[in-house]
Amino acid sequence: MNKKSNLYKIFYLLFLCLIFFFFLSLYFSAQKISIVFILTIIFAFLNFKHKKIILINLLIFTLVLKIVVIPFQKKNNAIDPSKAVIYEKHFLYGIKNLNLSYDTFNGDLSSLEKSLKKKYYKINKKRRINIVTDHLGFRNTIKPDEANYIFVGDSVLQLGNLSQKNILNYVLNNSFNLKTYNAGMGATDISHYFETIKFFRDKLNFNNKKYVMLISQGNDFLNYNVVKKNNYHKYIDNKFLHYYFKFKIFFNFHALIKYTSYSINKNEKQFQKVYEFEIKKNDVLFKHDYIYKKVQKVNSLNNIFKKYKNYLPESIIFIPTKFEVYCEFINNMSCPKTEHFSVLKNEPLLSEVKVLNSKDFLKSKAIDLMNSENKFIYEIDDTHLNKIGVRYLAEFILLHLTK
Repeated sequence: MNKKSNLYKIFYLLFLCLIFFFFLSLYFSAQKISIVFILTIIFAFLNFKHKKIILINLLIFTLVLKIVVIPFQKKNNAIDPSKAVIYEKHFLYGIKNLNLSYDTFNGDLSSLEKSLKKKYYKINKKRRINIVTDHLGFRNTIKPDEANYIFVGDSVLQLGNLSQKNILNYVLNNSFNLKTYNAGMGATDISHYFETIKFFRDKLNFNNKKYVMLISQGNDFLNYNVVKKNNYHKYIDNKFLHYYFKFKIFFNFHALIKYTSYSINKNEKQFQKVYEFEIKKNDVLFKHDYIYKKVQKVNSLNNIFKKYKNYLPESIIFIPTKFEVYCEFINNMSCPKTEHFSVLKNEPLLSEVKVLNSKDFLKSKAIDLMNSENKFIYEIDDTHLNKIGVRYLAEFILLHLTK
């Protein structure tokens, strides 16, 4: 009898700890999950009466908080669970099998400052964004085995600012008959791109595909830590974790906490994140750390290419920043020659890789469009290409990739 009673107590304790851990983890990022483990261990050593009180209060607080914040979340795309396409920064997977549509007014730059958000909300026309993801969380309606090319990259491929029919792989597939699979994911870097290629080649056995890596000038030239093990895509098939993070996204408390904390602690004296310049009588926003006013040292990428030398893509396409394209049209702006593409072109490990520079092509198209129609190939308040720019990039890819 005592054995059964003790066994019941153990299972009951484990159940309470599991519920405590589960709901407490909603308030933390995946990176901080160790804090939740420590608090759960402390919780386990409390007496049953205290456990019940804490757990009941945690559950009530969580449910009440969710009800209270729903209207606030609905008003802000950055923390609205219904508009999430990635789980979180430290679980960088796309949410699978999405088919969502929503209206947006602001780009990623105007959203960073209240005054700019208000200004460009009035300037911009309402855009209807439709996002469809497949069983892997990428923006496709074709399967990877139906494609000849698999593209890897970050938000320059995922393109959350554009509707499904206007993103790069759709334009290549439908307008140019170049069968392309989009394996791009926002907030990733070159190490993630290689892990994605590794996943498709080793786990899915797609060794007969041609891989194309889009490297962004603005945020891909990092000082990569090649010693640190990268387990990206390790959990892409883990259904339990995906269900858990879907549940976590429903509450979206961690994003809410970060957003609220940033708003409260925001200091007017902090460095300027966005610059506004006039180009052809149009106000255009640029990200501060993508503005190159003087010659800058560019990190070598040799170590990351060396680490993944067995997973090098067939082609690399260099994508310039908006500033690189439009710098010469900004009054009193110095435009030094940048070395980012040279780092790729002169990399010995890429001698067998086709390395393409889209800068001159996109710049030429941008100048023609600006002079003829006073339009831009980038969103005026966003770091990314607009649908016109994506089409020009597709033309460049068709012109050079199939040679």
